[in-house]
Amino acid sequence: MHRPENEWFGSMLKKIGIIAALCVFVAGCSSLKFAYGFAETFVRDRAENYLDIREDDIPGLEAEVSALVAWNRIEMLPQYAAFFESQAQLAEGSGWTRPQVEQAVKTFRAMIKDTSKGAAPYIARVLVNHTSESKVNHIKVAMDEVLSERRERYEDSLEEQIDAAVEKSVSNFERFFGTLTDEQIAIVREHKTRTYDPSGGWLDWRDKRQQDLVQFLRTEPSVKEIEEYVTVALTTPEKIVGKAYRKRADGWWDAQTALNYDLMITLDAGQRKTFADNLRGYAIDMVELADAS
Repeated sequence: MHRPENEWFGSMLKKIGIIAALCVFVAGCSSLKFAYGFAETFVRDRAENYLDIREDDIPGLEAEVSALVAWNRIEMLPQYAAFFESQAQLAEGSGWTRPQVEQAVKTFRAMIKDTSKGAAPYIARVLVNHTSESKVNHIKVAMDEVLSERRERYEDSLEEQIDAAVEKSVSNFERFFGTLTDEQIAIVREHKTRTYDPSGGWLDWRDKRQQDLVQFLRTEPSVKEIEEYVTVALTTPEKIVGKAYRKRADGWWDAQTALNYDLMITLDAGQRKTFADNLRGYAIDMVELADAS
């Protein structure tokens, strides 16, 4: 099964820095503090890619984006920092058991859910100003265009698709572990070849979720109703599009857990040190960002 998210460690920083943009419509950087400085601009730009922002919308949008990023910095970054530190300690020790990797993934998923729930009120106060017919139509067109662009990826041959998936995955792992060996890259390729879905099935689920969002916004819901909808859509989307979605999503996470474990038990001492140093560096940045609020 293929989904656009990267492996759980590789996607962590993106989830932290751009969670608001992901929340509305559903960095890897050498210095997290530097990247986080651009979080408000990034989230605002992503919102503007989908929303029909008019002059009178700008003050409210900027205020909510600033408040959301501040909330994330104060409430969530310390939790992510503690998680990174715990993984750094494992990397410095004897490594990971399969249950430890499974628990790490479980903890990460819980933090994503907490971040989504916390972001929902801010998102709702933005979306409530985008329920008119013209603005909802704008959202629909924008989402359909992005979906269409992503479907174009599946026009390549299966070999090309898998090569791209392997390259992306290896790049994400190397950001944390350092250079992978040929044997380690082979592990990534084996997993991707075995689990890759060339049908683009995850895009069909994305389409269902997007169409449901459009229909919901056409009812001109209140801020409270939007907040409740966003919370469900981001944390338990199966309540909107059916239980089959949860089975598919859980299957994807299971596959990523297996890949992470199979790769992490092959890390040599140097790679484990690189991993620990990177994780601890990000954790320190997160704590300093939270303390600076």
